[in-house]
Parts: sequence; C-alpha cells; structure tokens
Amino acid sequence: MKHILLGVVMLTLLAACGSESDPAELVADLVAGKAIAEADCADCHGMDGHGASTDIPYLAAQSEQYLVEAMHAYRDGGRLHPALQDMTARMSEADIVNIAGYYASQPALENVSNQQNNEAAYTEGAAVAAICETCHGEKGISTEAGMPSLAGQQPIYLMTSTQEYQTGSRGHEGTQDMLEGLESVDIEKMAMYFAAQSAPAREPAPFGDAVAGEATAADCGKCHGARGISNDPMVPNLAGQDPVYLVSAIKAYQVKERDCEALTTPRTDEQVENLAAFYSIQKSVASVHDELSGKEMAVKCDRCHNPTSHERKLSVPSLNGQSHDYLVKAMKEYRQEDRDNSMMHKMSTRYNDEMIEALATYYAAQKN
Repeated sequence: MKHILLGVVMLTLLAACGSESDPAELVADLVAGKAIAEADCADCHGMDGHGASTDIPYLAAQSEQYLVEAMHAYRDGGRLHPALQDMTARMSEADIVNIAGYYASQPALENVSNQQNNEAAYTEGAAVAAICETCHGEKGISTEAGMPSLAGQQPIYLMTSTQEYQTGSRGHEGTQDMLEGLESVDIEKMAMYFAAQSAPAREPAPFGDAVAGEATAADCGKCHGARGISNDPMVPNLAGQDPVYLVSAIKAYQVKERDCEALTTPRTDEQVENLAAFYSIQKSVASVHDELSGKEMAVKCDRCHNPTSHERKLSVPSLNGQSHDYLVKAMKEYRQEDRDNSMMHKMSTRYNDEMIEALATYYAAQKN
C-alpha cells in the first residue's frame, strides 16, 4: 500500500513538472506578472509596456505567445542581450507566461507618431553614380561592347562588387583609383540608384542562337533566376546584359578566374555564345522601385505581421504603433545578421537606410 501511495505521489509530481515546462498549458496570472514586471522589467519597458526610450520596443498589446517566444529566445541564446539573457535564465516558465500575459493585456499606445511617411529616394546616388557612367553608360545602361550594364542590377551585389573593386580584391585597371575615397554610404546610394533603373530591350546579338541558348540556360537559372532575373540579392541579374561581356564573363568562370558551380562542366564556344545571345535579349527590370513609400513596402511585411485576409500568427509581432527608433534598429540588425532569422535577413538585405526609415515611420504612425 505504501508503495502504491508513493507511486501516486511521484506521478503527481511528474505531471506537475510536465505542466510547468509547457507554457501552452499555463494560464497567465496578471497580478503575478505585474509584480515581476515592476521588479525586473519596468526600468526599461515601463509598467505600461511603452518603453523608457524610443529604441526600446513596445510590449503593450503584443501577442502573449510572441512575448513568451521572445523571452525563450533570450533565455536559450537565440537573441543576444546580456541583461535579458541573465534575467530570463533565472525565471520559471510560469514567470515568463505571467509577464507575457501582463504586458499583452496593456492597452496600445495612442498617437505614437505624426511624422509624414517618407519616400525612399534613390536619386541621391546619381551624383556618385556619375563616376561610373563614363564607362557603364548613362543610368548604367551600357552601349559599349564588352562593358556590363549596371541598370536594374541587384543592389547588394553592386555594393559588394564595388567594395571588392575598391579594396583591390577584384581587379580591374583604374577602377580602384576611381573609387578611392568613397564611403560605404556613398556606395550604397550609388547601388540603389542603379538598381532602380530599367533598360530598353537590346537588339539581338550579332552572334549565337538565342533559342538554343535558352535550352542551355537551365543550369544558370537555378541561381540567376528565370530568364536571368535573380531572386537572390547576392546573385547578379543576367537579363539585358551586353552579349560580348557575357561571353567574356562565362569564359572567365570556366577557367576558374571566377567561381560558379554551374560551369564546372566546360561549354563549347558555340554554347557560350548561345547563352549570351539568349540572356542579352531578355527584358531587364529595376531590382528596386524608385520613390517607393513606406506604405507600399509594408504590403510585403503585412503578409506575416498584419495580414488582412486571416488572423496574424500569434508568434509574429505586430509592427503597428511600434517605436520608430526600435524598428530602425531591429531592421538594421536583421540586415547585418546580428539577429538570427534567415527569412528576415533575406528580406532586409534589399533595404537601404532610406527604405528602413520609410518603413519604420509608416508603422510607427499606425494604430495597433
């Protein structure tokens, strides 16, 4: 009988431990959550969850599940912040749920920002781009055989390539001297300017068979996208490029002067010319759009953060009414991979500082 009672007690204790470790089974105690918030959180986030400064995120009216998962990320090292990592490490699962429940129950901040929506303007890069247009053509549209076009190119690829030319790690006679003295922000503005341009369709190349080239292009499309329009910010567009330049570039990859997995199998001169003929006549489009407002850019973000067709996932934060300065800081951290989220990094790599500013201004002005 004693053994049976002991077994019952042990099962009860194990069941209690199991429920404690599963936040989904815990109900938030708002009174307890308020007490913990007052002791540990209020100095930074305030008792109302509106933050002691503008670079601290608002917690008020956020989803309870999102707040729980955010604290788990700090506790488990997915997010890096020494004070929050230390604080969450000594909290029980009930403490975390109680804090999340308390802040989720606080009313959203009204009238966060009355700033006008800024437009992301790329024309500021035109002055810097002028030093490149001597060779690459007006607006980056090359008219010289063998010279690549920059119009519509992926901006991150342009930034990286320009920095490589600037440091000399990517060689081209005269380019390093020409780029001397340019700051990172100048290169960024220049890249966004060229990326916002589109070029007219090219005349067919004087060599090669474009139809045969399309069949050969299947391997290239895995990285460079359908018809040469890349979806990867680090992979260049091939559509609308100068055919002579494409031939020289493909041959450089084949002799290992440049690295490309798809070109490990040698191609004949005829096949190379066919590829160049195909890509050169594809329509080149801008990689970014000039004067795109924060509201227009937010359409893509709203698919996860503020969907209109279905309920927002509880594990995804609302951006409406969030602190402007915090949003700027967070997006830049995702862009630089200082925050661990591959999807957010991939999206934010396309955004320059002006675009991030426009997005943050838009969301800060929205009602949560």
